[in-house]
Amino acid sequence: MRQRPAAFPVGLYGTLLLALCWLTLPTAFAPLERFALGATCLVPRLLGEWAGRPAAAAEPEAWRLAQLGAELAARLQRQDVEGARALLPGQFEPWFCAVREVAGDGPHRGGGGHPAALRLAVDHAAVAGCAPFVTKGDALVGFLVPPGTGAAADDAPTDPARVHLLHHRAAAPVAATLPLDGGDQLRLVVRAAATVDPAPLRADLWDDPYLAARLERGGHVVRTLALDDESPVPGGLRLGRTRIWGYGGAPGEATLAIGVFVVPPIEPRALSYVVLWRDRRRAGAAAEDPPPPVPARRLAAVVRDLPGAVHGRHLLVAGAAVPDGAAVVQDGIFLGTARGLAFGMGLVTSFAASRHRWSLLLLPDDDAVRPRELDGEVVSAEGAEACVRWHRRASGGEDERLPPGQLFTGSNGPHCPAGLWIGSVEPHPQDRSLLLVRTLALAGPRAAEVLVAGGTP
Repeated sequence: MRQRPAAFPVGLYGTLLLALCWLTLPTAFAPLERFALGATCLVPRLLGEWAGRPAAAAEPEAWRLAQLGAELAARLQRQDVEGARALLPGQFEPWFCAVREVAGDGPHRGGGGHPAALRLAVDHAAVAGCAPFVTKGDALVGFLVPPGTGAAADDAPTDPARVHLLHHRAAAPVAATLPLDGGDQLRLVVRAAATVDPAPLRADLWDDPYLAARLERGGHVVRTLALDDESPVPGGLRLGRTRIWGYGGAPGEATLAIGVFVVPPIEPRALSYVVLWRDRRRAGAAAEDPPPPVPARRLAAVVRDLPGAVHGRHLLVAGAAVPDGAAVVQDGIFLGTARGLAFGMGLVTSFAASRHRWSLLLLPDDDAVRPRELDGEVVSAEGAEACVRWHRRASGGEDERLPPGQLFTGSNGPHCPAGLWIGSVEPHPQDRSLLLVRTLALAGPRAAEVLVAGGTP
């Protein structure tokens, strides 16, 4: 009996092709995905209307968190400004400025593979009267990028100001000095390292290459060197500590250094605030206070439970478009970040349920202990309690144990600003790199707000 040939499975192969396009071109299919998820969430949204009245935050608790946020900002400003004030001429006036976001993709991936660009919470026009250098404490962070040049070639004066960190490939080299134990001093140039190098910055152009090659250990503090009175960078600002890269000699012999790198004192992903310096001698800067950043718009919303909400994901009903990464808050309490869907809805992921890297701020309970800017991610969670692993700076702090205190958000994108209270924190009893965070238990319908950055996202 003659057999008929099997039909070509057009439907199967078409489905596989559509799935492949969906995976390889996520941006192109994002609107369709938002619409599909939004349509799916319409049923729990309608059912949620019968789930009870949304709960509001307690007034005394909101007042206490506002006080803690103000204390955090004041203590951070004091320690970030005072370090460099004594090193700068008297005509410079500090401006404590919030970071809008940290960029580390494509051309903004700098030395050592670290993010190397910042967008500030103020625009180019506001910083027109500022000096080109940017500091934090007694450390030099980077340089402002004027509009119309480099990465800001297409920026308008009303766009967020840009900062290139020192390890950005477009950042200018900096003259520096390295004091040695015996009283000698080496002069050098510090510039951005390659993305594959073991540190963000590289030491180069030594005034005594032979002595530099005889460096046997790292850890030397490198500071800026002002070549003359018109130097664009003041002298004495800290650049970081040296890291030796070379061949180890036989016992009793010196190490042959084939490369000296410099590790900045600040982790780029942890930056939430920097300090700009306005030069009173420059035109237009006299007697003018810096303009405040544009406040975020607040969309009224309701957070409702979803099936499986015990795992930290909830339905957000805002009635307007919700941008991805927007902070969802309730009177200063950080409930989580949103992923926008269709029909004015979104999905909220709590801090405890997140698994991406965060910029965080730690306010110690002890007033004598300085606040910390941290970079970390949640590694485990049980209910509203999260275990956070924070990344120590490679320039030191390997044995540092963080104090108990209050944890706040750092700058995590244009729609998630710094200063939102996450929870109370305690150091892990066994592992110094872990923090135990007790967050707010998010259950039931809650009245909330979605933060949306002003200006261009």
